[in-house]
Amino acid sequence: MSVRSWLLACIAISVFACSHHNGDGGDANGDGITPPPGLDGPFTGNCAPGNPQCSNCIDDDHDGFIDGFDPECTGPFDNDEATFATGIPGDNIDPIRQDCFFDGNSGAGDDGCEIHTCCLLGALTKADCPVGASQYNPQDCPPPIGTGTISQKCIDTCSKLTPPGCDCFGCCKVYDPATMMYVTIELNPAISPNCTAQTLSDPTKCLTCTQSTICNGGDCGGTTCVLCPGEPITDLPPGCTGATCPNMETTCPAGTGCPMGTYCSNGCCIGTIL
Repeated sequence: MSVRSWLLACIAISVFACSHHNGDGGDANGDGITPPPGLDGPFTGNCAPGNPQCSNCIDDDHDGFIDGFDPECTGPFDNDEATFATGIPGDNIDPIRQDCFFDGNSGAGDDGCEIHTCCLLGALTKADCPVGASQYNPQDCPPPIGTGTISQKCIDTCSKLTPPGCDCFGCCKVYDPATMMYVTIELNPAISPNCTAQTLSDPTKCLTCTQSTICNGGDCGGTTCVLCPGEPITDLPPGCTGATCPNMETTCPAGTGCPMGTYCSNGCCIGTIL
């Protein structure tokens, strides 16, 4: 089976399970999974046993976060809950040219997204560019570095797949439980191969980045009442009565799961590829 066929099969399984699985568990969404209180909030995402690790209703890496509430999960087809890699063959393997980080494949052909890594890392000159410097022209970057643009196709395709706190290229504002602080880092293993949930605040392993303001999943943290990747719902300010979502997304509703064609990530129903 081709990677594309496998992905389409996973989509069909995930959507069917979300729409029709009633279950007999005692938890909020009837899938038999009760998350630890205060760790990942009301988990009611699109999940079903047998799905990839990030949509199988299981805390595969035993870190207290299930599926879309785990900062290492990029979407429902991510089959590696323990690292920032996706476990999808051929996905996000180019260290120089970045496309949509959340679409389950490499290459800009289907998403229209393409940007040099050093634009994300904030390199103002070729000398500042740590990877692929010979192919780097700072003026090709979007503002504030250069005058380049991000295609409308990229914005339309990838923004709806991108979780709150992240931009379309995997630059994410992540909550580090060790320091109880936020870090803005590039999660793509092709750029930060040594970045793990344990090294979030180490800039030599999790490279810091500048988020795109044009193609993103909306802001998170602080007073937004929106959970950042890895952030526990108990971290929200007292004025927040519950998690909210940017970009007109809906919160993951209790008991019913997210609407068809979406996936519960950080408490918000984001898009999936159909």
